[in-house]
Amino acid sequence: MSQLKAPHLDDFTLLRYVTRDLEDSERDEAAKHLNGCETCSGLLREIAELDEELRHRTAQGDPPEGLEILRLPPGDPFRSRPPTVERRLRRGDGASLAAVALDASERARPTCEQILGATRESGRLITLIAEISMTDVSHRFALLYALQEAGRRIAEGPVAALRFAEEALAYLRREPFRREDSESEAERIVPRLFLRGQAHLLAGQACNWTLEFERAQSHLELAYRSFARGGGDEVSLASVEQVESQRRSFIGRGREALTLARRAAATFEELGLQDQAARAKAAQGVALAGLNRHQEAVESYRAALLVFERYGLWSNYVGVLNNIATCLTKLGRFDDARREYARALRRLSRERDRSFVAYIRHGLADVLFAAGLYREAAISLAQAGRLYRESGLPASSLIAALFEVESWARLGDLGRARHRLDLFLEAVDQHRALDPSVSREIEEALSGSRPDLERVAELRRQTEETLRERLGCALA
Repeated sequence: MSQLKAPHLDDFTLLRYVTRDLEDSERDEAAKHLNGCETCSGLLREIAELDEELRHRTAQGDPPEGLEILRLPPGDPFRSRPPTVERRLRRGDGASLAAVALDASERARPTCEQILGATRESGRLITLIAEISMTDVSHRFALLYALQEAGRRIAEGPVAALRFAEEALAYLRREPFRREDSESEAERIVPRLFLRGQAHLLAGQACNWTLEFERAQSHLELAYRSFARGGGDEVSLASVEQVESQRRSFIGRGREALTLARRAAATFEELGLQDQAARAKAAQGVALAGLNRHQEAVESYRAALLVFERYGLWSNYVGVLNNIATCLTKLGRFDDARREYARALRRLSRERDRSFVAYIRHGLADVLFAAGLYREAAISLAQAGRLYRESGLPASSLIAALFEVESWARLGDLGRARHRLDLFLEAVDQHRALDPSVSREIEEALSGSRPDLERVAELRRQTEETLRERLGCALA
């Protein structure tokens, strides 16, 4: 099969090929492509080597006692943390390479910012990545820093982050690697495998957000392998474990998720990385909540919340605050949940932190609604919707507006519910965010003297997903 006529296989497909996870027809198609594509065949050999080496290292021993509540199953790629391959330096290279690295890392910042600024513009992003030179150390640093920062900003746009990660991986696949490259300054300072590991990690994070958990699994396994072989450190491996912990929580494997989150947290705490340790604590909370251990989850979340507040990491802060309130609500402690939101609102400025205040108002409304306080919930949602609009978050604004409609309907104030629905439908038409048939279904469910409130709730949940897909994901 000609390389000019067929697109290259992505890493996700190649890993599934190596692990014999493809259907027969998919495997046959992949084999045909590999027979005629040197690029993909070379990458396949590299992935196969990574897979074999990681499995060998994993089989050598169990994880240390004391950090895990359970051993991960035999054959699990994350059963134990693999030792990393040390980058060997020639005598006298250390000081000279450090000086080159310092200078290159400083020169990388403007290019890094350009890449980050283009992550929502596909054409410009492709152009900027194509201009990267793998022989220029500063370019490698720029790509690395942009991938890392995109991970920290993942809540602002997971779809854009995934596109960035995939473009970076495609570029790294296209760039030919020659044996002599391993001796270059650029390769010794920022190894290509390390860049691939960071790109796979970002893709795994983004896939967790977009609920593509099978794709996330492959990306995270490849990140783990790439960091282990590419000179990554314990922090890199722990970062992958933290994201994999979140993925396993989302698919109902809470005990395994807790194992990984605790392992990652122990590493970050030992190295004094408080912000990253807090993220791992939050991942522990997610795992504990999935195991219905809500009080323990609250304790983990609160430990993380204090650090996020101290560092001004408000995106993380809001997410964890909502998780605390959800757990307290499930424990029937509605007043405690409301107090958590009240404290948060006192800490933030409506002008400076407008979007975060909106999310907190929305979370408070969830608690009020669950407690049957529909009037208070509707008022809080109206405030959230207005702040979302002012912050340029149309999907979140419309989601809050439709939830407000249901709140007034639950209260029995049908006149106000229908008036707010009319405003919602006008805004939906302006954004062309819903199919007319869906809008009609919502109107019909709310019609008559006894509207079908369960149908209204069902349509609201379905509509939320559609709005996020069409108008962009937002922090939630």
